[in-house]
Amino acid sequence: MKTMLAQQFEQSRRELTAYLCRLVVRPQIAEELVQATFLKCFEAAGLPESQAGRRAWFFKVATNLAFDELRRHANWRETMVEDLRTVAEASPDVLARSEQMIATPETKAIAREHLLACLSCTLRNLSPHQAAALLLKEVHDFTLQDTAALLEASPAQAKNWLQEARAYMRNRYEKSCALLNKGGVCYQCVELAEFFRADQASPLPPGLDDSDARLQVAREWKYQPWGAWHTLILQLLDDIA
Repeated sequence: MKTMLAQQFEQSRRELTAYLCRLVVRPQIAEELVQATFLKCFEAAGLPESQAGRRAWFFKVATNLAFDELRRHANWRETMVEDLRTVAEASPDVLARSEQMIATPETKAIAREHLLACLSCTLRNLSPHQAAALLLKEVHDFTLQDTAALLEASPAQAKNWLQEARAYMRNRYEKSCALLNKGGVCYQCVELAEFFRADQASPLPPGLDDSDARLQVAREWKYQPWGAWHTLILQLLDDIA
C-alpha cells in the first residue's frame, strides 16, 4: 500500500507543486511544503482506498500545511507586484540573469506565466480559505462539495468564499490591469513579453470574462510550477517582506 501511495504521490507532485506555488507564491516554500506533504501522508495510518480519495487527501494535507505557512507570513500588501518590479530592476544580478534568458525557451510564454504570478499575488490579499477555495474548485477541478470537505467547511461557506474571491479579483483588476482598463497602472506581462522577445499576443484568452480568462490560464498551467525566471524573481519576495 505504501508503494502505491508513493507512486501516486509522484504522479500528483507537479500538480501539487503548482497548486502550492499559486497559494503561497514563493517557489522554495512550495517545494518544501510538497516534501512535507509526502512525509506526512507516507507516515500516516489508514490510507484512503481509492485513487480519487488519495488525491484529495494529498491536497488536504498540502492545504493545511500551506495555511500554517501563510499564518507565519501574513505581512503581505496589495502593491507587492509593483514593489517586486522595483526591487528586481534595482538588482544588477537579476538584470544580468534576465538578459541571459532573452529569446530562450524558458521565456517563450513569459506573459502568460506572469499573468499567473499576478493572479497568485492577488490571491494572497484574500484569506487563505478564499484563495484555496478558488484554486481547488476553479483550477484543480474539485466539486463544490469536495472543496468544502477539503477545507472542513459547509458547501454554503465554500460557495461564499468562491464568490468573495471572484468579487475581489474583479474589483482589483478593474483598477490596476491595463489589459482591461487603458487607465490601469500595471501591464508588466506585456512589457516582459517585449523584453524577452516572446509571444506578443495578449496573455488573456479571448471571449471570456476577465476572471474566467485568468482562471482558464491557471487551469492550462495547473501542472506547471514556476519557470526559471519567475523562480528567480519571486525569491525576492522575502527581501520585500
